[in-house]
Amino acid sequence: MATAGKLKGKVVVAMSGGVDSSVAAALLQIQGYDVVGMSIQTFDAGKEEKDRFDSCCSISDINDARRVCDTLGIPFYVINAVDAFEHKVIDYFVGEYLQARTPNPCVLCNNTIKFDYLMVRALELGADFVATGHYAKVMHDEESGRYSVLAALDEQKDQSYYLFGLSQEQLKRTLFPLGDLRKIQVRKLAQEFGLLRVSKKPDSQEICFVGKEGYAKFIEKKVGPGAFVSGTFVLPNGDSVGQHRGVHEFTVGQRKGLPSEIQNRVNKLGIKGDLYISSIDPNTGTVKLALDKDLYRHRFLAQDFNWMSGADFSRDREVTARIRSRHEGAKATARIYAGGRVLIHFAEAQRAITPGQAVVLYEGETVLGGGWIEQVLEEA
Repeated sequence: MATAGKLKGKVVVAMSGGVDSSVAAALLQIQGYDVVGMSIQTFDAGKEEKDRFDSCCSISDINDARRVCDTLGIPFYVINAVDAFEHKVIDYFVGEYLQARTPNPCVLCNNTIKFDYLMVRALELGADFVATGHYAKVMHDEESGRYSVLAALDEQKDQSYYLFGLSQEQLKRTLFPLGDLRKIQVRKLAQEFGLLRVSKKPDSQEICFVGKEGYAKFIEKKVGPGAFVSGTFVLPNGDSVGQHRGVHEFTVGQRKGLPSEIQNRVNKLGIKGDLYISSIDPNTGTVKLALDKDLYRHRFLAQDFNWMSGADFSRDREVTARIRSRHEGAKATARIYAGGRVLIHFAEAQRAITPGQAVVLYEGETVLGGGWIEQVLEEA
């Protein structure tokens, strides 16, 4: 599928073996780039854990990426990121749950593996750009000289939320060929390009390294029972209604997975309605329960922000804030608070604001910046 004429530069495409990265590579080739495919190996295929990697990053996915590159007639490489992935993503994931925080490992993987790690290897190959199959856009503001991420055309597939951590230097060298396409168009293009095998592959949904056993069992095998913080389930009135094995098993807003005897005791107390986890104390192991209506909060503090825009946040600034990847976003104000933390105040209370999750701030379709939810503030 090579095109004639002057090349626009060399671009390394992160190839996952899925339809999105495959079509991204084909489009860039048609547009006149010198395209190189590169897959990232994030686990040791010889270890027992290999069967967990069944949603992406598997050996079969790497083989699919290789076939796509053969079809397109472009070079293909596999880089080993096993140790980096273990230390920067998996260890982080486990540590956060043990501290009663709910992590988003996909954000860390994008920042530390798909861009940090991949970018270094791409530059070693003399590449000018790195590209991925993310549904997002990159915008350059000529007046400020800064780069920002924009939401994709396809709202259902938009992945701008995961990309708030990219640096200006990374954005300068990043291409997102699918930003103006819808998923249905991408699958159709894959068929037109002769990439039939990947055109029908389902989207990856689960955390790639956890698998069917669930995240709690995964953590237990990683650290052993000595690391667990056990404790007590507590009702809104302060009554204790049972014990749990460890805070790593729970997240704010969760109902599924609570022991059945807990709900039975609650029913006997005359409390009507299902109970959900409202807060988790990693020091005492106390897991507080509440009705759904009591999970809503207006304000929280976030930390470790990466600012893409040069916008002034020394005073309250109106934004749209997303507190989960599937959160549609809601109107809020944000300002820089003591110690570089960011105070975010929703106009309307939002359900289950969760420490450890990422919060991303938007102005229209533009990502202003993002960070990590640190502390949910009680209502005044």
